[in-house]
Amino acid sequence: MEVRYVLGTFHEIILKGHNRGFFERTLVANLRRALEGLPLASVTIPSRVVMAFHHEVPWPQIQARLATVFGLAGLIPAARAGESYEALEQFVSAHLDWVVGESFAVRCKRSNKRFPLTSEDIQRRLGAFIRHQTGKRVDLTNPATTVRVYVQTDGIYVSFNEYRGAGGLPVGTSGKALVLLSGGIDSPVAALLTLKRGAKVGLVHFHSAPFTSEASIRKVVELARILARYQGQLRLTLVPFGEFQQEVARLTPERLRVVLYRRMMLRVAERIARKSRFLALVTGESLNQVSSQTLENLAAIDRVAHMPVLRPLVGMDKQEIIDLAVRAGTFDLSILPHQDCCSFLQPLHPATRTTAKACEAAEQPLEVDRWARYLQRQATHQLIQPLPWEN
Repeated sequence: MEVRYVLGTFHEIILKGHNRGFFERTLVANLRRALEGLPLASVTIPSRVVMAFHHEVPWPQIQARLATVFGLAGLIPAARAGESYEALEQFVSAHLDWVVGESFAVRCKRSNKRFPLTSEDIQRRLGAFIRHQTGKRVDLTNPATTVRVYVQTDGIYVSFNEYRGAGGLPVGTSGKALVLLSGGIDSPVAALLTLKRGAKVGLVHFHSAPFTSEASIRKVVELARILARYQGQLRLTLVPFGEFQQEVARLTPERLRVVLYRRMMLRVAERIARKSRFLALVTGESLNQVSSQTLENLAAIDRVAHMPVLRPLVGMDKQEIIDLAVRAGTFDLSILPHQDCCSFLQPLHPATRTTAKACEAAEQPLEVDRWARYLQRQATHQLIQPLPWEN
């Protein structure tokens, strides 16, 4: 299927008040970015979003790109049928082969209230016209084909399909958050859900190179390129963490290692976040998924943070997270084997229920403030561009 027009619907933006224009302008800018390279003619919002192309484009190419644009609830590949009811009938008469099966229904949405016919009038008249032309029966409950008509101030559009959009809010409408990104399944999905709520993200990755291979670094760079499709250019910060891990292994109880690693990650990430004016940290932790993610351990970890720590996956089970990773395009990359910093100097029997007080006592020999400053200075930064689309 090739299309020249696509309508986009939104839900949450409708609820905005005086700043609705800001959300709409941000959405239009994000759409233009996502569709760059395609023959896009215009993006307007007479009521629904209308994306017009200079000539017809294969729908799968458009749909793949629009699936990365948060703020759109529905995607409607459409054809423009003119501006009058007579033009609508002429268009439908020329495309009766699109009405497949033995039954059909006509659904009309009229946002142009000055149009002389109501939605019910159009449904009744166009339904009678199609039935007379084709001999097919009307079935309003379970039709083989649904003819969708959209009457807008910029004209009348006809569609025979509607697809689910990414939902959420346009990226760039909810501030900025820094995501702690590993090479696993969970944290890229946490980044995606943060983007879905309209926040722009930066990424920080803690690695153990040169004590381990650089496979996790290569992987997070590729994951970042996928996530950049949803936002545009983003910044990835790489923090060498192996020296600190060796110090923890040498000076602290083995069972507390993972929690102490996580506490230091939050300290360093917060320093990086504040320098770039991020308002929150984001992690991929899900409650009780692994031993370090018990409520007691998360409480002990969060005690070192002085900004919000968001955990979008906290209530999800693993299969739900995997399903989102598959849809986002990160799953196949995330499951490739690599040795990350969490597996370096991993304790045999990690603590599942520690306290902030116990962690503070264990950290006494570490000089944590000095380490946090040192690791921040050792961090390197990369600007990541979106993974190119294959047209």
